[in-house]
Amino acid sequence: MQTSPTSAKVDSRGKQLAALRRKAFTGRQAELRLLRELMLDERRGCFVVWLHGMGGIGKSTLLQRFGDEAEEHGRSCRRVDMRDIEPTAEAFRAALDAQGGHEEPGGPKVLLVDSGELLGPLEHWLRHEFLPALPADALLVVAGRQPPATEWRTDPQWWHALRSVQLSSMDDAEAALLLRNRHVDPADVPLVVRAAHGLPLALALIADAVARCPGTAEQTPRWELRDSPDLVGELLRLVLRETPTLTQADALYVLALARVTTEELVQHALELPRQEARRLCAWLRGLSWVRSTGEGLVPHELVRDALVADLRWRGTEKYERLFRRVHDHFGRKLTKGTGDRWAFGAGLAYLGRQHHTFRAAFDWRRAESIRVRPAVPQERGTVLDAVEREFGTEAGRLAEQWWHHRPSGFVVVEDPQRGVVGTLVAPVVEPEAEGLPDDPVVRAALDHIALRGPLRRSERLLVARWSTSGHEGDIGAGFALTTLWAKTPGLAVSWTCAPGHRPALSAALSLCGQHAAPAVTDVDGRQIVPHVRDWRVGPFTAWSDGLRARLLADEPGEAVVTEEPAEPQLPWPEFTEAVKQGYRHLQEPGRLAQNALLGTSLVPAGGDVSALREVLTDTVARLRSDPGRRQLGDILEITYLTGPRSQQAAAHRAALSFSTYRRRLSSALTQAAELLRERALYGAPE
Repeated sequence: MQTSPTSAKVDSRGKQLAALRRKAFTGRQAELRLLRELMLDERRGCFVVWLHGMGGIGKSTLLQRFGDEAEEHGRSCRRVDMRDIEPTAEAFRAALDAQGGHEEPGGPKVLLVDSGELLGPLEHWLRHEFLPALPADALLVVAGRQPPATEWRTDPQWWHALRSVQLSSMDDAEAALLLRNRHVDPADVPLVVRAAHGLPLALALIADAVARCPGTAEQTPRWELRDSPDLVGELLRLVLRETPTLTQADALYVLALARVTTEELVQHALELPRQEARRLCAWLRGLSWVRSTGEGLVPHELVRDALVADLRWRGTEKYERLFRRVHDHFGRKLTKGTGDRWAFGAGLAYLGRQHHTFRAAFDWRRAESIRVRPAVPQERGTVLDAVEREFGTEAGRLAEQWWHHRPSGFVVVEDPQRGVVGTLVAPVVEPEAEGLPDDPVVRAALDHIALRGPLRRSERLLVARWSTSGHEGDIGAGFALTTLWAKTPGLAVSWTCAPGHRPALSAALSLCGQHAAPAVTDVDGRQIVPHVRDWRVGPFTAWSDGLRARLLADEPGEAVVTEEPAEPQLPWPEFTEAVKQGYRHLQEPGRLAQNALLGTSLVPAGGDVSALREVLTDTVARLRSDPGRRQLGDILEITYLTGPRSQQAAAHRAALSFSTYRRRLSSALTQAAELLRERALYGAPE
């Protein structure tokens, strides 16, 4: 066996294993190149390299591979694993002396220290005693879960002598290559890559688990991490290394459920004093696989998945309790109106990740990194180009018109490293708004609403018209929509457009209580499936509570019964005319018996004229009980309820001029019709 075309024959098991390691080694080319250059450069200023990253990221494998390469270049190499020795100077020197047979004149050229997070007090000794005594051409490489202590980075003598290198997860291409080098079934490679989130250790363990699970290659059942509790336990043992206390374990579970974790969230979810929450967050922040961001703490995606699977495995009671507490925190913060509404909306929407319908509809990778915010004027070209690129020239022109009329309806999805990665165009439309773009979807939405219950003066229609940039844009749009549904003033109805070829997205919207309306032909000729929600059925908090229950039940999207009311029996114009005739004929049973309102849900099955008269009278009482509409109720009572009289007599009794009386009577009948339509659609008020 040969390690390269020019290498000598392998003549020992050690060399044989080194050859196998070299053949299987994948990625980390930049790190290897740095180590190689430092090893071969006799005039190097840097002679300490500190590799750090979470457990399973491949630190030991990289260290071992570099050690093999050092020996191939004729450099003597010694290795110390801090897991095998006490963190004392004597034990450290003894471990080196035990390998004395490998040294060359002047001592070893390369010294490798693994599990550097266990050095503890030895870091001070290394820095002040051991390293200054090393030969000038020696190179020390430390691999640990934590970066070097602050003293390394603040002491001027180490600024150029020390190089700190953080190891990140493999990208998808490197992960796929590693799996192919391990002879994993090609059909299983995409599934394993998605599940492992770039962690080399997890790639190996999950590949083995998937290989033992039949029917994973584009078949059902599909393998998920939660299906392998033993694997979950092994991954957590290797990543955590220590056994957390019960309170620490609960904090880990909160960290896994939430998109971003803060002290305030830990305090609320675990019902702890503020000081205890602060202590737990400090502990979480110190874990090698937890990132500290501007919003809060974020775990590595694989550890997140493993922790959630472990929480579910331990029983539904704790999972449901913690889920409810986390959900309640973000819902309360979002509706309270303080803080970053976009972040709270994203936090609430992110909990949908636990439902299989949402997992199928969206790509959740990097979802904790993206930010949602309103577009600014300088981004006009960026967002309009994105709409035109994905939806065509006509859509781009229409979006430009919306930008002119409703610039506040444009939201961008931003990645801190890559800038704007998605756009949501969601204009808000007021009743009887004039000069709006001629948009077939908005026109269909207004026609749809007109048949069911027109918008009042204070009510608004929200149309989520386009979202761009594929999966990242989709999940960002989902975050933004959750916020808009909660925070749009006067929101009465929302329309969310889904392309006809995205059934998974339609299923997700259905799970969100959005009723699929008849398809609409867009400006480019494509079919759009609008998903409609009438928020007059119930407020955002009621919707949020219902969604939380469905998420916990993990119900299929198609089984969800939305709150969309049944189609009314009368279009709005005919309905208002029937209301007017009903009041005019309130004292004439024969004519009232012919009123079209008797065929609506205002009157119970088998109900007669007396039932309709009771509903009409009750509506007048509701108007009179409202201080802002009391005069309108009085006018209806004077005109229709207290006996037949002419309109001139009614105006005189109301102490109004005849023209003023006529205007207010018309307004009163319209207000009564709106109350009656609400009752027909949503039931009698409590």
